[in-house]
Amino acid sequence: MSSFDFFFSLFGLILGLSVAVVISGMTDILRERHRLPIGWLTPMLGLSLLFDLTTQWVNAWTGLRSIDVAYGPFVAAMVVAGSYFFAASMAFPKTPSEWPSLDDYYLKNYRFVIGGMFLANFGVAVMAGIIGQSFAIFLRAFIRSPFSIVFWVTLVAMLVIPRRGFQLVGLSIILALALYALAALWHPR
Repeated sequence: MSSFDFFFSLFGLILGLSVAVVISGMTDILRERHRLPIGWLTPMLGLSLLFDLTTQWVNAWTGLRSIDVAYGPFVAAMVVAGSYFFAASMAFPKTPSEWPSLDDYYLKNYRFVIGGMFLANFGVAVMAGIIGQSFAIFLRAFIRSPFSIVFWVTLVAMLVIPRRGFQLVGLSIILALALYALAALWHPR
């Protein structure tokens, strides 16, 4: 087993659990659709989180291959994967029937999910910079392309602007970026 395989066994397990939590949350709200107005915000947030988790899974596989088995990288992996698990756990209400609508739940809790996504993505950028021993590699995570700039600006703006309409636009931008990446990056380069 290589160092990366050992590292990825923990990182991938927690990311996989995060995916399962999101899918489970989506299933739970679908079951409640007759009693609870679902709205757009929470399902879009769940999809955004799934796409982001998938992106990080691929980025870890392609960009962290030279990681060493050491305490630091494992702690960093726990912070990144733990942030995703936390975000996934907060994306949907534990008891949907306690909320008048899922949009109400979203507006009370979205900062936990968006903040978890931000922290996880930032953590991966830090890990890549440390592994590559380069501030330029760290910086490239933010300015790699116009799409990454839009992603980061959208996440930060969503964290500070709580208006429902703005949140809907922000989630639409994140989903549009994810769909573009899905089409443009279907095949490895």
